[in-house]
Amino acid sequence: MPIPVASEAVARSRADACPGALSVHVAADGGLARVRLPGGVVSGAAMLALAAAAADLGRGDLELTSRANVQVRGLATGAELELGLRIAAVGLLPSASHERVRNLVASPLSGIDDAGVVDVSPLAPELDRQLCARPVLADLPGRFLFGLDDGRGDLGRLSPDLTAVARAVDRFEIHPGGFTVDRSQVVPVLLAAAEAFLSERESLRSGAASAEAAGGTSGGGAASGGASGEWRISELPDAGQGLLQRVARQFRGAPASGSAGEHSLPAPPPEPVGVIGQADGRAALVVLAPLGRLTVEQASFLARHAGVRGLRITPWRSVVLPDLIEVTSVAKQASALGLGIDEQSPWYRVSACTGRPGCAKALADVRADALSEVFNHGAPPHTVRWSGCERRCGRPHDVQIDLIATGNGYRRTENGTT
Repeated sequence: MPIPVASEAVARSRADACPGALSVHVAADGGLARVRLPGGVVSGAAMLALAAAAADLGRGDLELTSRANVQVRGLATGAELELGLRIAAVGLLPSASHERVRNLVASPLSGIDDAGVVDVSPLAPELDRQLCARPVLADLPGRFLFGLDDGRGDLGRLSPDLTAVARAVDRFEIHPGGFTVDRSQVVPVLLAAAEAFLSERESLRSGAASAEAAGGTSGGGAASGGASGEWRISELPDAGQGLLQRVARQFRGAPASGSAGEHSLPAPPPEPVGVIGQADGRAALVVLAPLGRLTVEQASFLARHAGVRGLRITPWRSVVLPDLIEVTSVAKQASALGLGIDEQSPWYRVSACTGRPGCAKALADVRADALSEVFNHGAPPHTVRWSGCERRCGRPHDVQIDLIATGNGYRRTENGTT
């Protein structure tokens, strides 16, 4: 299957270094490709294709990201072309021009358990299709994030740029903005707001450029900041309130009822863990990837249990296997492969950045050290983060103990205090 030719919109986004499946990031250990999975959904066939690509073209494992996407590391120069062909063949590359902007998270358990107000999973592919159908939206930054929350509030800690939160079966609240729309308006409203963001960002850049040309700014001032900034709605001068008010008027969105405090996103519940009961008597199993990585064997095992609804990657680097009949047997097999199957797993308390050899700035192979510590001493009593340098990239919000590589061992901090 040929790879679609990317439009000029992608080529123009030079200040945005977010990797894609075709536009890879050159890391210390080779090319890094990020494959977007809108809503975190991936079929068994697609997961097998990703695992095979990691084995044949990359380092041999798959990374799960905090936006429910998948990364392949260690690609040789030019290997992204073969990767593109492979993922296009299983439906993971519907648009080359938009492949880096298909950033869409959805409540992973929506439609599986009964904790949500309404099943939002059908909205994810609809939003993805319409996003790819609008050429102008190929200019969205690679960090711009859409969220579909089924009312349980699990997306709150991710801080999407635009979130639709279910308040009733046919009523959604748009955040930020705090106005409500019918379910049929959710996708059009989100896309209109994204287009308004691009328009406002362009106006800011044009104004900054005009000011610089007139001598109003000098190098490194507002003009240079505008050229590479405003990647998120929150980075706009008014945090996007003006454009959201315009979108609300355009779609006649009703102000959310209740006090101002009720207009905020719901408090995030704990991340899903282990066996989740379904209304139909079957069960879902949530398994955690150790340090956010799946071996080819683990990924292939998950693919074999994908079922009709496929797998759902979560933003917490775990994978949901819905519709299981023999869930106990599947859980035992997953545990034997090293996957975390319940909250007793050490991987719910231990995380690590990429470290050496993947990151040139890292001062230690933190992942190897973390694995060795867990295998030799078991699960720690607190949440621990291993970081290869002082930047502490990707550090979770709930870390209690930090172990930071210094080049001569690790510096330990507890709740931010050395």
